[in-house]
Amino acid sequence: MRPRHARVAVLALALLGAAATAATAWAQPAASLTGYTSLMLDALPDAPGRAGTPAGAVELRGRVFLDGRVTFGERLTVRAAAWAEGLTGERNGTTRRAAIAQPQEVTLTWSTPAVELAAGIGQVVWGRLDEFQPTDVVNPIDITRFFLEGRAEARRAVGLARARAFLPGGATLDAVYVPVFRAATFDMLGEATSPFSLAPREVCVSQGCLPVAIADVRPPVAAASGQGGARLSATTGRVDWALMAWRGFEAVPLYVAAAPFVPRAGGLAVDAVHPRTTVIGGDVETVRGAWGLRGELAWHLDDTLQATDRFAALAARSVEGGIGIDRRAGDYRLSATVLGVARRLRDGAAGTIDRHDLQLVTSVDRTFARETRRLRVFGVYNPGDRSAFVRGLGGVSVRDGWWLEASAGWLTGGGTDTLSRLAERDFVYLRARVYF
Repeated sequence: MRPRHARVAVLALALLGAAATAATAWAQPAASLTGYTSLMLDALPDAPGRAGTPAGAVELRGRVFLDGRVTFGERLTVRAAAWAEGLTGERNGTTRRAAIAQPQEVTLTWSTPAVELAAGIGQVVWGRLDEFQPTDVVNPIDITRFFLEGRAEARRAVGLARARAFLPGGATLDAVYVPVFRAATFDMLGEATSPFSLAPREVCVSQGCLPVAIADVRPPVAAASGQGGARLSATTGRVDWALMAWRGFEAVPLYVAAAPFVPRAGGLAVDAVHPRTTVIGGDVETVRGAWGLRGELAWHLDDTLQATDRFAALAARSVEGGIGIDRRAGDYRLSATVLGVARRLRDGAAGTIDRHDLQLVTSVDRTFARETRRLRVFGVYNPGDRSAFVRGLGGVSVRDGWWLEASAGWLTGGGTDTLSRLAERDFVYLRARVYF
């Protein structure tokens, strides 16, 4: 855990402890504790490394997750959820070890019929589409977890203050403030050597390859670096809808040649930057018979995009949106989404960017034998870049709370989109998980 996040976590825990102590004077608490342990063996046989290193990775990942809740009366709830994970394995012929402990949610929530106030460290989920949600902008994600396990597992907690107002007619206004920026990661366990890292490692020209030395340039911890936004949700007839606005920073870094472009200790100097961004958008959802219909749109008013021909961040605007359908039939759930992105440079910006993307997203879920067996197939296809990602997951409950899972993922592509850049990261894994 980074020092500044550790300070936020310690402060949040201290506030929660003080609140809980005070609350015991007027309410009998109700407590619960759940969690799980897991052990995963994964392999990426073709994952590329630096020039001259062998391909492939085999990793063993162990995780412990605890989730505790204490409720005082009808108003005050304290939740403390955290996980610890360790890794050991071979990446490109070298043994790597890493360990990390992170809070997932450490919050104090006070609620009434009219308002709900929360503070601490947590997650905020906005949007309605499956896996790729354009308006889900509050929490950054971990790229490795996204590909191995999905978006819900990939979200990283942030320090936040949150207020919800329950308005007449069933509408809800959700306001969020994030005082300390937190970046997306390629892999929280050994990011520098992760097979899923998209950080540039070297620059190759006709004369040969030179290593790249990256300096992470993040927004400072200051009042001017706060992030915030709001989402208004309501129901009109049979249609659930929401509007949102967000002012923050790009969670995924963009790579910019340092000025001047000179050698830095370890290689050519490149900065990983996180420019400001403003997003407005909305989403809708309704049901027609057995079909669920969803739509979501996000407009990035002041976007910044990675140049595809050099280390540069270019001022741009972009629109990302999609429509989706899903249907549940017995033990099956089918889902399909069409997601499109259009990007253009702002006046004065010059360079090459990936201007358009169209993605087809599908998933099939099936449960068997009173939900003691489950199967999920998830796929993404981008016809413009001829890229695709398919992940299959099968699980079996060997006894109450004990699950064995097997998964395989395949990536391919020949363009400039993210799937193409990860085209050689095919993977398989086996995992045992015990819930308690």
